[in-house]
This record gives sequence, structure tokens and C-alpha cells, in this order.
Amino acid sequence: MLRLGVPSWKVHSGRGLSRLLFASLMRASMRSATSSTHPNGVQSILDTTQTTPGDYWHASGTHMPFFTASKPTAGDFAAAFYAPELTLKSKGSGSSEPAEKAPDSPGKAPDGKSSENITEGDEPPVKKDDKGVPGETEPEKPAEKETDAEGPTSIGTLTGSSALGGSGNEGGNNSGNNGGNNGGNGDGSDASMVEISLETGAYPPFLAIAMKDRPQLPGREFSINISDPKVKKTVQEICSRREPHFVLFHMNDPDMPDTDIIHDRKAVYDIGAHCFVLRTYEDGDNLRILGRVMERCRLEKLVTPAEQAELAKIDDLEEFPTSYLRDFGVSYARVTRCDDEPFNMDSPELKFLLAQVKAYFEVIDSKIPSKKVITTRGVSLLNSPSELADFIGSLSAAPADKIQELLSELNVEARLRKAIELFKVELKSYYTLIDTTLEITLKAEEAQHKQFIKEYIKGLQRHIGGPESATLKASKFDERIKNMKLTDEAMEAYNTEKAKLESGQEHLSELAVSEKYLDWLTSIPWGIFSKDRFNVKLAKEVLDRDHYGLKDVKDRILEFISMGKISGKVDGKILCLVGPPGTGKTSIAKSIAESLNRRYVRIAMGGIQDVHEVKGHRRTYVGSIPGRIISSLKQAKTSNPLLLIDEIDKLDMSKSGGAASAFLEILDPEQNNAFVDNYIDVKVDLSKVLFVCTANYLGNIPGPLRDRMEVIEVSGYTNNEKYEIVTKHLIPNAAKRANLDETRVAIAEDSVRQLIEKYCRESGLRNLKKLITRIFSKASLKIVQQLEERAPEEAKETKEEKPTTINEDVDSKIVQEFKAVDTGITKSAEDVVLPHEIPEDIKLEVTPQVLKDYVGPEIYTRSRVYDIPPPGVATGLAYSTSGNGDALYIESILTNSIGGGTGSPGVRVTGHLKDVMKESASIAYSFSKLFMVKNYPENRFFEAADIHVHCPDGAIPKDGPSAGISFTSSLISLALNQSLPPTTAMTGEITLTGKVSAVGGLREKILGAKRYGCDTIIFPRDIENELEEISDEVKEGMTFIPVLWYDEVFKAIFPDADTDKINRLWKKEFAKLDEKKMPKK
Repeated sequence: MLRLGVPSWKVHSGRGLSRLLFASLMRASMRSATSSTHPNGVQSILDTTQTTPGDYWHASGTHMPFFTASKPTAGDFAAAFYAPELTLKSKGSGSSEPAEKAPDSPGKAPDGKSSENITEGDEPPVKKDDKGVPGETEPEKPAEKETDAEGPTSIGTLTGSSALGGSGNEGGNNSGNNGGNNGGNGDGSDASMVEISLETGAYPPFLAIAMKDRPQLPGREFSINISDPKVKKTVQEICSRREPHFVLFHMNDPDMPDTDIIHDRKAVYDIGAHCFVLRTYEDGDNLRILGRVMERCRLEKLVTPAEQAELAKIDDLEEFPTSYLRDFGVSYARVTRCDDEPFNMDSPELKFLLAQVKAYFEVIDSKIPSKKVITTRGVSLLNSPSELADFIGSLSAAPADKIQELLSELNVEARLRKAIELFKVELKSYYTLIDTTLEITLKAEEAQHKQFIKEYIKGLQRHIGGPESATLKASKFDERIKNMKLTDEAMEAYNTEKAKLESGQEHLSELAVSEKYLDWLTSIPWGIFSKDRFNVKLAKEVLDRDHYGLKDVKDRILEFISMGKISGKVDGKILCLVGPPGTGKTSIAKSIAESLNRRYVRIAMGGIQDVHEVKGHRRTYVGSIPGRIISSLKQAKTSNPLLLIDEIDKLDMSKSGGAASAFLEILDPEQNNAFVDNYIDVKVDLSKVLFVCTANYLGNIPGPLRDRMEVIEVSGYTNNEKYEIVTKHLIPNAAKRANLDETRVAIAEDSVRQLIEKYCRESGLRNLKKLITRIFSKASLKIVQQLEERAPEEAKETKEEKPTTINEDVDSKIVQEFKAVDTGITKSAEDVVLPHEIPEDIKLEVTPQVLKDYVGPEIYTRSRVYDIPPPGVATGLAYSTSGNGDALYIESILTNSIGGGTGSPGVRVTGHLKDVMKESASIAYSFSKLFMVKNYPENRFFEAADIHVHCPDGAIPKDGPSAGISFTSSLISLALNQSLPPTTAMTGEITLTGKVSAVGGLREKILGAKRYGCDTIIFPRDIENELEEISDEVKEGMTFIPVLWYDEVFKAIFPDADTDKINRLWKKEFAKLDEKKMPKK
């Protein structure tokens, strides 16, 4: 957000625009510092009209000069702190005599005092010891010859001088100094070692500090915390020596540890900030530095503590004014000033950028008058683009790497452009915050105002004894029930709650509860019914229009409607449509509602666990509402809708699940005429509601609930039925949704059949519908690409934005960036985008050869898993909980050879089998041993065979008794070492005596067998009558073998079994095994 921070003394690094308010805080603190309780206090000499903070520093009671110039330079600071009273002569001179200073030199007060003593009431100059620590008071010295303030200034390299705060004494006989504190006679022999010019920007080595928080820009005040003890001591030392200069370099890797010392040059950026200490103070264990950035600087050479240890071994080290930094074990660096690249103030690009900035500040000035100081300062810098870019950058809360880019950018136009982009982001975020805050405030004030008015009116009504405004609310409910026929119980509840609402004596929250209750009670359609329409012919037309096939289902529904026509009602009927997903159960319920002229309401039962979701919560709970049944009646607006309870088999059937028990009352014709919802707490008659339930698997519905339903099975579709549905329903509907004519995108017949056989083998049509929709989506893309290729110029115009011409009204254009875009209003959703006309010659044909380009590669590349199954593999048929019929392969193998094994028989079953299926496998193993002993006694296979039985697709849970004869056939196939017919599938439960028992889902299993390439089905004879009810289309091409005993199964799968060969099969293996078991002599 825009950094318009609240003024605070703790101005941290990167606090944005709040730093501009620092000047006033500094003045206030300085005024307090001049009090009698602070003997070393400093009186402010800042002009209150200045727009920049006062530049000063304070450490250990030492005060440095103030700079009253609005824009102090690095040379000013260096001249004042390196040589406040004298300027050294050029390189090679043997003496260090001071030059004459001009009368208006900032280094001297008008009375001849040093500028460090210009404040009123200060104590006399202080003599310093050899470490620069204040010592005895010494008398004031007369002014020496002054130097021209505007002349060039240079500083020689000194080994000790009072100007640099180094060691000196009263005699002043240190070599290379300019005398002690009282003048001196140093020989200056070392003065010729290095000459540092302030005007070229070359300085002696400075303390180098690493910074991880945020890079600092020139001209800004900031504060940082120093935690490293070595760096803390170094900062205190440079301040005591009156050399408060250091350099900051930002770390280029955010994952590096936060440290004050730079241990590796590669860890920091080359461009940093030359900084000046304004003030230091203790902050717990840390040292807080309040500083100011003077200028950009480039890192020329860095000496780390590790490198200092190596340099210490060299006797003849280079000496420089800040050589004492070596004694502290910190990093120091030699830097050079980074000057901006030359620029032209008359450049059109620069003028445009400055106009943008001016417009932004005018926007802030108009929207946020309290930030006048920011806009004033910004406008004042329009003639200095370099400083303006740094000022704008300091207002941004952008990431550190973005600020570092500004710091490293020496091209003024480029820097200003980057700063503007960051400023735009901040301004937009700030506007968003203001708008959000204003909106919340207005809403809160409005709510408070309304509450006050309500309480005021309520108090007035109590005094005059008249009705409150709640009477108007009650009259609204009276209007609702005029055409209703409430029961006596419901009318009594209505009058009771209405009286509470009209009295107004209750608490407002209680009145709200009564109002909400009356709203729900009067939303129930008491005594409102739709007129039933028992037209069998019309019902047949509706069913045939919406559904293909399903003859048995349609006949049952027409029978149901016919009975209603004869009796004049269809009350008390609960239909349950059971079948696989995607077979049209929900759409069948809609067709029934349309045929009977009843309102259609759907309740999805998936995941409902709590009884309160069905029967509602009591009004004692906060936020309570009625249950799904009452909500459905409110939605239907009639008391006799068709209420579809979708996926009732997905109800929570655990012991704690009360939703299923709630439906026992709802779906029972003897009880649902007095249904009581916990919230309404009044009897509601549901006997006129036609309940229709859907389920995928009937076995998941509790028995007591299933007994109350009239079950209608909705079987899966054959491939021919799927083809008809796709061509007559799915393709036209998909083409209509895509706004494409069926002739525009033609799907070949072979492509449709390939979709059915190679992509979608489920019983329903859900996945097939998705693939058809995907084909039309891909086709739309191809058509649009052809259109754009024919009209490349039009596509180019929509892709590329036209350049905007800059005119004199720059400000208004920029302000528009922050205004809401008016998108216009359309009368309907269809008016938003007009459909594109497609030329007649653009047509697509989806053939089998290009089908994979639309829907991807084939999913089912083979019809069977095994073309020639090995011994021990049998194909069973299963009926899944989703209602689909599938092939179930059962595999059995020997884990050890009979002759080479231990001879310990056994069986292990895997494949995520549930309890019933495990029992079937165990029964099959016992019967298989009995069968072999009885029919092939000399085949001793099961006496020593260690068998592993597995059902593939181990991630899918499997249960049920249907695989009994499949398990048995797999084990006997392994014992006979003969393969089963690859196209034969079987289903049926087996008993220990070998009898084959009935199972369910025969039609779905037949469809599943056909999908997996099987043409022969062995099934229990007990369900042979079901086979007669299955349509010829389903049975087409299939051979059915009904069986009663397993002997019949054996003859069907092993018609050429040779008894002698089977008896001799394992003789060699058992001979080796018997030989192993014989005791050694």
C-alpha cells in the first residue's frame, strides 16, 4: 500500500512516505533535548519552513554541526567532519597549515567559533586525549586564516590529526598530523602517501555494513539496528572521531543469514549507499543508527575480516585516515561516487515522465488533502529528475530487488520510469484500501443509524401506547396466508408468534426470531395443490421424446399413471429407480413430473449424515432453519410436488447416522401425513407428495426403507441403444450448445461406434456425453483458427493495441487509469457477445482416422485381457455397487513346484476382497479338493499344492457371492493344468456340496460380458426365468448355459477331459515328493 505512515519517532528503514514527516519529529525531540535535564542538549536551528529533516547527529554527548542548506552535498559533510577548520595543502607538502576561510564559511560561526560550537549556551571547547575522548576544557583559540568556501577541498592521508579525531597531544609532535589540539609541529612526512579528492568522489576506506531489509536511496533518512558487537564498537568509534561515514550494501541472496559484516564480496550488490550518521542510541542489545544517504557509491575493493587476518602478516601495510578500522575485525570498503549519466531536461520523454508525476501528485492532493507535505515536496523536485526519482522510489513498498534496481540505475530517465511504475502500483493499492475502508465505515454507520432509529421509535411507541412498525411486518404475513388453508395447529402457532411480533415488548433478537419463523411458516404452501394430469398418451410422448429404449421402465411408469387415472390419485406411492450412473434416472423423474403436471424438486442425498439436515434444527439454536423437506415445499410452492430424493443409497448408514431413520417416517404412507419438522414444530401433510428415489445399488438401501418403495430397475444400454441415443440426442444437443449446425461438424457413424467400443464401456452415457462435448469444443477451435487465417488483419487488430497519442490533456488521461471502467449494460446475457457467422464452405468431418485428435488415444485397445488364458485363470462376472456389469478375472498359481516344494498344501487369497468374497474363495477351495478326490482320486494335486489366488484391480474393493463357481473353475483348471475357454464367462454362488445358487444383476452382467468380448455365459438355472425377460437385443450373439450343479459347469468348460491323463498328471512330481518324505536308511 502507499506508504503514508503515521508519524513516529521509530522511523525504520523502508518506511516510505512516513519518513518525510520525520523533520517535525526531529525538531520536537531537539527542543526537548535543550531542557535543563539534558546538559548536552542541542537547540534546534532548523527553519520550520524546510521540507527536509534537520541533519544532525548525537552520540555519547558529542554534537556535530548542523547544515542549514536545503541540499547538503557529500563534500559539505566530508569537509565539515574531516577538516572543519582547515584544508590541507596539496600532495607532497611538508606542513599542514590551515588556509584562510571566507567570512560566510559554514565551518565558522560569525563570532569566529568553530561550527561545532555555534549553538547558544554550549560549553567551551573540550580537549581530547589520544583516543579522541573528551578531556579537560581548553581555552578558545583565535581564528586562523580562513579558506574560500567555494574552492576545491582535498584531504591528505593522515596517521593522526585532530581533524580526523586521531591520536594527538598537547605538544602535537605526532608524525604526519597537523598538530595536537593546541596546534602542533607535525612534520607531515606521511601526507604524501595518498591524496583523496572530494570532487572526484574517491574516499578513504569506510566501514561496510551488509543490509538485508531494504536498500536505501539518496537523500533519505533511515534507521537500522546493529546487533554485531564489533560493528557496534566500530560505529561508536567513528562517531567519537567525528568521522560518521559508512557504506551500506544490500545482500543479493535473500536466503543468506542476516549479518552486519560482509564476509564475501559476491554476497552484496556492487552499487550501494554512502551514508552519514545523524544519531545513535542503544535499543536493548542493539545499537540503533539514524542516518542519511548522501549518494550512490560503487564498491571498488572490499576487505573482509578473513582478509584482514592475512594482511596482518605483512609488516609494511598501507596507511590511510581510517586505518583504525583494522583493529575492530569488521569489513571495510573503498568506494567511489556514482554520478548520474548526462540527460537533457528538454527531452520529450523526460517531459512526459515529469508530467505524469505531476498528475499523480495532483491526484493525491485532491483525494488526500492530509498528505499535502508529500505532494509539495514532490512538486518542488520536478526540476531535479534525479532526486525526484529517488523521492518517488522511497514512497514505494516494492520488494528489495526493485528498490535495488532504482539504486543501481544511473540513467535518470530510466530510473524515473521505473520509479513511476512502482508508484502507480502503490497508488492503486492505496485507493483500494481507502475505498474498502470507506465502504465498511459507511455500512457500520448506516447500521448504527438504523438501530438508533428503531430504538427511538420503539421508545416513542411505548410512551404513546401505539403499535410499532412491526405491525407492518405482521400485515405482510397476513397477506400471504389469505389464499392458504392453514391447519388449526399451524394457525395457532401463527397467531402466537404474530402477537409477539406486534407487541414489540421482546428484545430485538427475539423479535427477529419470531419474524423469521413467521416467514418460514407462511412460505409452506398450505392447501395449495397443482391439478394432476393423467394422460397416458401424453406421458408416453414425453418419455419417448426424452429417452430412447428403456421399454420396461416406460411400461412401469405408464402403468403407474394409469392406476392414478382410475383411482383419481397417486398418493402413497414411493418409486425407486435403480440403475448404473448415466442411465437417465434423474431425467426420467423430470419426465414423470411433466407428464403428471407436477412441480419438480430435487434433493441430493449424497453425504447427508445429520438428521437435522432432513428434519431441521430447533429454534433454540442460533441460525436454525428448517430441514430439506420443508425447504423443498417452499421451493415447489405446492403441497403435491414430485420430490426427487437423488442417490438415496449414499445416505450415512452408520449407527450414528440418523438421516436414514428420518426417511423411514417421511417415506411411510402411514406416517408422513403428520410430518413434524423440528424448526416449524407443526404437523405438515406430506401424503400428497409423490416421492421418487434414485439409487445405483439397491443393496446399500436399508431393508426397512427398501420395503416402503416400489423398485423400478433402469438397466444399462446396449451398444446399439447407445448409438441411437448419441445420434438422436447427444450430438444435436452438443451442437446446439456450441452454436454449430450438425452439418457443420459431422461425426461419422464409425467414429461414434469407436467411441462406444474403445472409449466408453460403462453402462451409462455420462462419459460418452463428455466426449461428444469435447469433440464440438475442439471443432469450434479449428473453425475459429480457419476464420482467423482468412482474416489476418482483423485478428491483428484485436491482438495488438493501437498506440495512444499524447496530447496536452495529460493529467486527465493519467487520472483515468484509476477510475472504474464502464463496461456498459446489456438487457440480457445473449446481448453481451453476438454470434459469429461461419461461411458455408467451412465444415469438419470427424472420421475414425482423426478421432484421436479430438478425444485422445483409445482407452480400451483390447476386448479381453487374455486372448489365450493360462491354466488357473477364469473369467467371472460381477455386478458393481455403481450398477455396472464387469468381467472379473480370477488368477491362481502354484507358489512352489510340487516335487521341489515342502509338500505343505494351502491357499492364499488377495485382491482387496471383502468378507463374503473371501468365504466364497474358501468354499471353492474346499469343494475343489472334494471334486478332485471324488472324480480323479489318483490326482493328488491339492495334497501338496501351495496356491495363491488373486483378483486383479486390487485397489477396487470386491464383495459378493457371484464368483463362487469362478473360484472353483480357476482352482480345478490349475489342478488339471488346462486352460479355460477364453470367451466363456460365468457367474453363480457355489455351496460345499457343489450346488450352484442364484445371483442378481443378470442383464448387467450380460452387457458386461459382451463389452469384454465373451460370447458364452454360464449362470444358475434358478434365474433362468429372468433371462426370458431380457430383450433379444441384449441376448443377441450370446450362448447361455444354465447349470444347477458344478458337474454341469465342469462339462461345459472341459468337454474333452481325459480321466486317465488327469490321474497321471502329477505322478512324477509326487514320486519326487514321496522320495523326499521317505526316511533315510
